[in-house]
Amino acid sequence: MNLFGRTDTGRIRKNNEDSFFCSDQNTGIFEKLLIVCDGMGGHSYGEVASQICVDVVEDYVRHSPVNNPAFIMDQAIYKANLRVKRKAEELNAMNMGTTLVMAGVVNGVAYIANVGDSRAYLADPKTFTMTQLTRDHSLVEEQVAQGLIKRGSREYEKHKNVITRAVGIFEEADPDFFEVEIQPGQFLLLCSDGLTNMVPDIIIKNLIMDDSFALDERVNSLIRLANENGGRDNITAVLLEEG
Repeated sequence: MNLFGRTDTGRIRKNNEDSFFCSDQNTGIFEKLLIVCDGMGGHSYGEVASQICVDVVEDYVRHSPVNNPAFIMDQAIYKANLRVKRKAEELNAMNMGTTLVMAGVVNGVAYIANVGDSRAYLADPKTFTMTQLTRDHSLVEEQVAQGLIKRGSREYEKHKNVITRAVGIFEEADPDFFEVEIQPGQFLLLCSDGLTNMVPDIIIKNLIMDDSFALDERVNSLIRLANENGGRDNITAVLLEEG
């Protein structure tokens, strides 16, 4: 097994508004496809938004006749944004939306897209490093970029869940795109903020690198730790070990 994902409701929330997909079979031009969405909107709307987003993106990627990875991902997100907005109008749920982080791997390159504050990381056992590939679309990250506050400060922690981009909220989802070479033995982690808000990056890195556990056990350990540290949100993690 070199690809495993799991989602968990956590210890506080009644519903799980996260959704995910991961597969190395029948994923269009990609050899592997990973998707994590963290819904918002209250009641059942968050889980509806995240599942619609996952389904639309996965279906478009799988059936697209185009061979350009970035174009495929951009169009998939565009269509997901329209579908979530349409459903929100049907339900009269104007705050219904979802974050998205996705990765498609082909020919040793990981193509990444994100909207919101769900993240992608690349971990390298050879150098024992873990790098955050995505940038959170959040109010505090914009303020950090402007030099107004410091990352990790009290003000940062207080407002870090206020996101500035989402799928289904605005006319355009406005994703960011990244490309990174992924070598055999490296790890690609996609996760919702229910993990990163509860478990420090250094602990996430150490668990991912621990080869005494199988891949699924590492994901289960990450979720268990998030719950032990409070489990204040839904928790989703998808982990790929490049073969």
